Amino acid sequence: MDLTRRRLLAAGAVTAFSGGVAGCLDRSGGQTGGETTGTTAQASFFVFGDVTSQVAGDAANADLLVPVGQHGHGWEPGPRVREEIHGADLFVHGMDGFQPWVDDIKRDLDADGSDVVPIDASAGISLIEAGHSDHQENHEDEHNHEDEHNHEDEHNHEDEHNHEDEHNHEDEHNHEDEHNHEDEEGHGHDHSGGMDPHFWMDPLRVKEAVGNVRRGLTEVDAEDADVYAENAEAFNGRLDDLHERIETIVADASNDVILIAGHDSFGYFSDRYGVRIEALTSVSPDDIPTPRDIEAAQEVISTHDLRYICADPLESQAAAEQLVAETDAEEVLPLTAMPGLTDEWAGDEWGYLDVMENVNLPTIERVLNA
Repeated sequence: MDLTRRRLLAAGAVTAFSGGVAGCLDRSGGQTGGETTGTTAQASFFVFGDVTSQVAGDAANADLLVPVGQHGHGWEPGPRVREEIHGADLFVHGMDGFQPWVDDIKRDLDADGSDVVPIDASAGISLIEAGHSDHQENHEDEHNHEDEHNHEDEHNHEDEHNHEDEHNHEDEHNHEDEHNHEDEEGHGHDHSGGMDPHFWMDPLRVKEAVGNVRRGLTEVDAEDADVYAENAEAFNGRLDDLHERIETIVADASNDVILIAGHDSFGYFSDRYGVRIEALTSVSPDDIPTPRDIEAAQEVISTHDLRYICADPLESQAAAEQLVAETDAEEVLPLTAMPGLTDEWAGDEWGYLDVMENVNLPTIERVLNA
């Protein structure tokens, strides 16, 4: 098969090297022998595309669709990108609902009877339910207790209560309109009540995604099956090394709590390594911390004598800086679920493993006081 006539696309993430460096797999131990064919792998979210790039080796150049510095959860492609996807052979994406525009394109591909092969990077992976961190659940309990207390008082204040109900009903109606408007605009990415999409924060689950991508590449290009298999094996070896490093850090730690001043994107890390993760908001990156969330985080800092607050460099630092200013915490440290790339990471040509090793591991080790 002449791969120069094909286009491989990854609706997740690729190695964010704008020149297309999928052929540079020597840094991961994969095959590189020969010139890059000119095939292009396009991606809309960092991790999935990087996995595709690592497994593809010389089979494709890798271009990241999401502009550097942008948050991959909220970014959406324009008409040109959508046309390119319809001309692809392979479309690697995440779970349903993770990126709403991906779901739209999959429906379009199916309706058109397209030959594009869609691959869900999360297929077959043991996913966990999306939920709130412990301090948020405690707040919900407090809120429910307050509701019960108010219910007892309502018999003494029926007229006042009815007036408040009327007012609350109006607020609720306005809130629903606001929420529906977000959905219509395609920016509502609330995964609460469903499954947590951030499986890549567990390196062993990433190995399963590697297998999914390898099978997809082999389906559209059986002639290079051996290359994909060898590259996948090499990448999996590095993922095993990462897993062992994290296990060592956690085993030597004197603290077992990490506070993230952002959305709850490290559930799989907690599930794998037993570290308690406290986050200000739920798994949706669109959630904004409330004063109650800040108060709960302050309590966590005080209870566990935390010195550091973690925040994603690609998200707002305001809440983290507020917590440092108002508590005994000393510093904000970077910890990322890799929703995209910073200018620095892109300039250094970092992939998933590079970000984990150079950004997340030093922070995790410091926070856990290993």
